[in-house]
Order: sequence, then structure tokens, then C-alpha cells
Amino acid sequence: MPVEIIHIEFKSANFGRTADFYARLFDWQTEQNGNGSYMKLNGGGGVSGGWVRADLIQSPGPVAYLTVDDLEKTLAEVEAAGGRVLVRSQPFAGGGEVALFADPDGNVLGLWRRKASASAAPAAESASSPPAPAEDEDAKASKAAKAPKPPKPPGAPAAKKPPKKR
Repeated sequence: MPVEIIHIEFKSANFGRTADFYARLFDWQTEQNGNGSYMKLNGGGGVSGGWVRADLIQSPGPVAYLTVDDLEKTLAEVEAAGGRVLVRSQPFAGGGEVALFADPDGNVLGLWRRKASASAAPAAESASSPPAPAEDEDAKASKAAKAPKPPKPPGAPAAKKPPKKR
């Protein structure tokens, strides 16, 4: 059976502007976490989604998440096929664990391995809900900010250095 995309994340430099844009166009409702690092799409229908604060994301574009039964086996297959593992494993409470990889063209995708108990959840609920972070969104953002940066995809522009504080 083909693997389906279950969740997609975009980057946003301004959550207010992003929320207003999508609300005006598609009547999408969003909800921002407490520390301002993530904004979830509420009731978008179909695939679940959200936005990560632009300074916390390493991907040059959206990150689609796919469900897999065996995370380590899939990551080994990614490498054997010419891809690069960017994040080997990060736990998600009530939802298993996730990993990130880049395909040979530098596109970043996420893998989600559900916990055994999560597979018993109704299909509609699991397909429309993103995996819940192991810690709250504040802890997730903190961990993401401290994690080493993955290598840039080929052809990616160089990051601008922030100005020094005086």
C-alpha cells in the first residue's frame, strides 16, 4: 500500500500575517502555541498542517510527514536510495517518533512512526490530527533551537548572519 502524506508544515516569518492571509482566502482558522514557535491549522479538512516559525526551521520548503511502520528500516532505505538522514529520531508523546530526511534533490520530508497504541485510533482521527509533541510546543521549540543544524541541501542559499548586539 502506498505511503500517504498525513501532515504538512510550512514556515512563517509572521504568524499574524500568515493567519490573516489564509483566513481571508480559505476561511482557515489557526491556533498559535504559547511561546510563538508553532501555529496549527484548525479544521482545514483533509491533511493536518501548521506553520513553524521561520527562524526555527531548516527546510527550504514545506515538510510533508509520512507514516511508516519501522523508522530505522525506512531511514536505512533512504540512505541506500541516495537520500540523507537529517534527524534520526525525535519522540512524540502519544504518537511515536519522527525523523527527517532529504531526498537527492534536497527536498526535506518527515517520517512518523506511530506507537502501537496509536494505531488503534480511528482512521479519521489519526489521519486528520498531527502527531502530538512529546513535550509541549515550548519544549519542542527549545529542543529544535538547540539541535545541530542539518547540512544545507545542494544549491541552498547561504544563511545571513544576524547583526552583532552592542
